[in-house]
Amino acid sequence: MIEMTFPGDTRVLVWPLDEQAPQLIALCREAGVLVDDLIDIPVKRQREKAAERLLLCRAIGRPVIPSHTDQGAPYIDGSPVNISFTHTQFLVALGVNDGDVIGIDAESMDRKQVLRVRDKFLNASEQQFINPDDQTAHVIAWTAKEAVIKAERNSAIDWTDGICLEPFSADGFGDREVTLAARCGDRCYHLICRLVEGHCLTVAIASPQ
Repeated sequence: MIEMTFPGDTRVLVWPLDEQAPQLIALCREAGVLVDDLIDIPVKRQREKAAERLLLCRAIGRPVIPSHTDQGAPYIDGSPVNISFTHTQFLVALGVNDGDVIGIDAESMDRKQVLRVRDKFLNASEQQFINPDDQTAHVIAWTAKEAVIKAERNSAIDWTDGICLEPFSADGFGDREVTLAARCGDRCYHLICRLVEGHCLTVAIASPQ
């Protein structure tokens, strides 16, 4: 497990998915985390959900099963703590903040498909400063918009014009983190992108109103 801190007292916990589902289920049971409801779901989802619950137990300090809104956004019943999950084939991550609205997303740096679908998530302004061949910048932009959508808890937001990214540079990403700003409706976001386990992991934190 990897633990990181971000601005605004945001914590991110990352679980590289090295274990298979039975191992993660066993770890949950050792930690007192309920998993009986996971037994009959597909193995891929078992791994993700079990890792999510292990991360949440570590972050909160006790076994917790998250609830979800109608849009699928996770929350903890009766708690003001804001949480956000992301998962890929190779890792699961949890973002936690005691007060600020947050969203997190991760994407593999070798995901070339982002170059082919740039028109589906970059608006005209963003296409001016993101080179069509810059895969790193595309992955950063993709995770930034996904993180904002998760923070907004609204999957119906238009990916192109509904979220506007300010110009940023991806030069040197990996040796340094990349920060950028975004606007979604009346809300502004500060975003931090870091290279973690071969992935771009991006945290979106809502700026004070």
